[in-house]
Amino acid sequence: MMTEKPTTRERRIRQFEHYLALMEHRTRHLLKSDSYLVFSVPMPEEIKARVGGSETRIVQFAFTPTDFYLDLPDTTLTLDEAKHAVATRPGFAFALHKPLKTLGERQFDPVQRPYNYSQLRTAAEDAAYVFFDLWQTPLDAWITVEAAAFKESTNWEHDLSMA
Repeated sequence: MMTEKPTTRERRIRQFEHYLALMEHRTRHLLKSDSYLVFSVPMPEEIKARVGGSETRIVQFAFTPTDFYLDLPDTTLTLDEAKHAVATRPGFAFALHKPLKTLGERQFDPVQRPYNYSQLRTAAEDAAYVFFDLWQTPLDAWITVEAAAFKESTNWEHDLSMA
């Protein structure tokens, strides 16, 4: 019996899922403290000015010993993209919902989605949605991976690429 080769999109989802599971293990069992994982691609020139000049588009995840969440700051997606994601993707929401912005909030609230650790596959599918559907990143694009702990001197992945 031959095993069917996964589609390119499925392969990319599995790559995201692999890193998410790795971070769960590191956060819950090795460090027992908060950590983060960032996937990034170069920012398209036509979008750069609309998001404050950022050089990269990122999908970042923050991990705690009990759960984790996806965070899309206003330096990585446009307001129209943020509104579209919140309107069409289950679980995506504006994080702050407040009229006055603090210093770190330049244009609008970040888009976030919380997960528990039984939802690694869902989080991986959400990362794929942002890159390949919302941003139209080609499926074969190189995506850079960075992972570390917030308070520890760790740097597990730094500018590691996955294709």
